[in-house]
Amino acid sequence: MPVLTPRRRLAIATGMALVAGAVAAPAGHAAARSAAPAAQPPAATSKAPSGKRPHDDFNGDGYPDVAVGAPMAVLGDPDGGAGAVSVLLGGPEGLSSAHKQVLTWPDRPGITNPGDARYGTNLRSADLDGDGYADLVSRLWAYRTDGDQGTVLAVNWGGPSGLSANATLLKPVPGDQTDGTGDLDVGDVDGDGIADIAVGDVRRGGHVLHGPVSRTGRWSRATAFSVDGTDVLDTSEIAVGDVTGDGVGDLVILGFGPDDPWQQHTYLLKGGRTGFAAPVEIKDAAGAGVGGTAVGIADLDKDGHGDIVIGRGDEWSQADTPAKKGGALFISYGGPKGQSTTRGPVWINQDSEGVSGTAEFHDRMGYSLALGDTDGDGYPDIATGLPGEKINGIADAGRVLVFKGGPNGVSGAGSKEFGQYTAGVPGAAEAGDQFGEALALGDYDGGGRTEMVVGDPTENNSRGALWIFRTDATGIVAQGSVSFGAATIGAPTGPSRFSEALTG
Repeated sequence: MPVLTPRRRLAIATGMALVAGAVAAPAGHAAARSAAPAAQPPAATSKAPSGKRPHDDFNGDGYPDVAVGAPMAVLGDPDGGAGAVSVLLGGPEGLSSAHKQVLTWPDRPGITNPGDARYGTNLRSADLDGDGYADLVSRLWAYRTDGDQGTVLAVNWGGPSGLSANATLLKPVPGDQTDGTGDLDVGDVDGDGIADIAVGDVRRGGHVLHGPVSRTGRWSRATAFSVDGTDVLDTSEIAVGDVTGDGVGDLVILGFGPDDPWQQHTYLLKGGRTGFAAPVEIKDAAGAGVGGTAVGIADLDKDGHGDIVIGRGDEWSQADTPAKKGGALFISYGGPKGQSTTRGPVWINQDSEGVSGTAEFHDRMGYSLALGDTDGDGYPDIATGLPGEKINGIADAGRVLVFKGGPNGVSGAGSKEFGQYTAGVPGAAEAGDQFGEALALGDYDGGGRTEMVVGDPTENNSRGALWIFRTDATGIVAQGSVSFGAATIGAPTGPSRFSEALTG
């Protein structure tokens, strides 16, 4: 049986609890009344694709959009989780509940248990077929009936009216998996200018489906990647980005060691036209291996090399080292060979100077990550969730921290915090809310700064809710933030874990 990351163990266990009729998490409160407009029919067909072509612009109007997964949405089978995906469309006024799409998983042939496909568990966006519109790729829980091994991916295709209602099934990806518990990411890893899909196998590697991907569900070719010969037994999280600064996407793999299930490592595989180079381990300043529950890549200091950001939201004991107590962020600055030789890697947690709060066991800082320029200064910033944070004695209320990028890298200076206790944020902090379990950053209004979307799938007895935060010249602000749940936009209701996954 595949080894699962803590994040996926939680999601799967939650799904099992719901199937059994149990409450998956302590009762939260209903989604706060939103100042956003009431749900309306989808927006009219938009104009031709913009020359900017954002990787998450599904309708080609030049504004990024965000897809919101609800993998436990029930459609037909009361004991299943067919899943659903809602799309909030960007525009001059940013995101709202008014401009949206709702996509549900049909009862279709070729998949065992289609009512338990968990559509919306794992979502990524990119222009896979080269037509100028971003497409949505997701990894399904279900698998084919003919006994094929490997992962099943589904693609909803972008176009002038947004995403296609029907998803195209890609044939099972090579590998020995029969479920959808692994990770995936998208990016150009072979330098041909076309997005590729990297799929982890929850073993010692995975495969790349090289684009373009046709609307009949075929890719141009498939190649394997591996961490054989390293200290990784099972891969958990992956990310694609240009760490070495050569214009080609590299692959970062987080994984577990063979001797201890919580022994963690991270490896960089440099991308290129002839395939990946041998894996190089990413280590902290003390020479120790690192790992975590989330990973992203962005050039935080704008030196031309992507920086690896790892969220270590999987603290396992109160005896953990001080730098990682309560969870933490690990930042490895990029360089031509992977890690920078001029700027050392750093750990940041709530005991770091300038960061609000105190590092405590079970805060789970780093459980979720999003990277983007929130204040328009040209440097990407880091948003991270702490869904286990205790607020004024309220267990698992959760919060989000935002850290600023800059020419000297990232520190705690100038960081911001947000939660349902923050003035201007709808709702109230309650036990089990786990605010910040999912995050996205995107310039949804085209103003040059990335707004923040916060997902809280356990809100209101796992019905879920999301929050949209605006920006000003200082970055993310609480003033004007709005919140709503699935019912507001006409998505399937019930304990669907609405907002468990976000693109961005």
